[in-house]
Amino acid sequence: MGKLDEFFKSLGEKRRKRSELDVLEEIEGLTGIGEINRAVELAEEIETESNRFLALRIILRSIMKKLVELRRSEKGMDSEFEYIRETVKALIPLANSLINPRYRAILLGDLAVLFYYLNDELNGDIALRTAINLAKDSADILRDILMGLVNAGLLRKAGYAMKMVREPEKLDVVLVHLAEMFYRTGDVHRARLIIDHISSPFHRAMALYYLAEVEGERNREKALKILDEAFKIADDVEDPDARFELMLKLYDLKYTLLGRALTLEDILSRREAPPQ
Repeated sequence: MGKLDEFFKSLGEKRRKRSELDVLEEIEGLTGIGEINRAVELAEEIETESNRFLALRIILRSIMKKLVELRRSEKGMDSEFEYIRETVKALIPLANSLINPRYRAILLGDLAVLFYYLNDELNGDIALRTAINLAKDSADILRDILMGLVNAGLLRKAGYAMKMVREPEKLDVVLVHLAEMFYRTGDVHRARLIIDHISSPFHRAMALYYLAEVEGERNREKALKILDEAFKIADDVEDPDARFELMLKLYDLKYTLLGRALTLEDILSRREAPPQ
């Protein structure tokens, strides 16, 4: 009977064990009432990697919300900041426990922003450097990390992060999309700053192409001026095939803005003779 009792006991324990979805819901509830430490303890109980990642993101976002409120109120900041700093440090091992490099990169990018908000530049730089290294093969994650810094007003750190990306080509692709996004929302200044950081003429001209495309819906003359900038930069593209492809897109947009169709004759007249 002993073994049978043990079997039914273990069966009862399994039935009493909550699902990870229930734990996630409790974590969300706890962060909503400021019980961050209890939420962190529950996150440690989650075994599924994707669910643990989700739990940590919920916690990190709640901490960021709390920090923003503290910075606005300026009440009891020193003691609260120290408490939050220790909590954030305790999250580093949990973030690093994840095997998926994309998950870790996202979380460490979030942690970097929190450390910067807490005036802990050393730990912020370490977290940011690690996040960039983990995201080296994922342009979308690099974009999200940079966006997190930009949205937090950490433009200097965003520039620092850009310099850490080892493959300029990959960074350029990210920056083109960021420039278009900012321009689309009306933040022309940030869009222009980002374009200045694009290293290759091809991608810099493409960024201006997207800006002109957006502007074409608002102000045709302004869009044409942006296109003129793009044409000048396109002349610096060394690869003849890439330059032809780029010029084709630029002329197509220009003719569209002018209300004309780009003809086959136009296309062929733009193609350069192959190098001898």
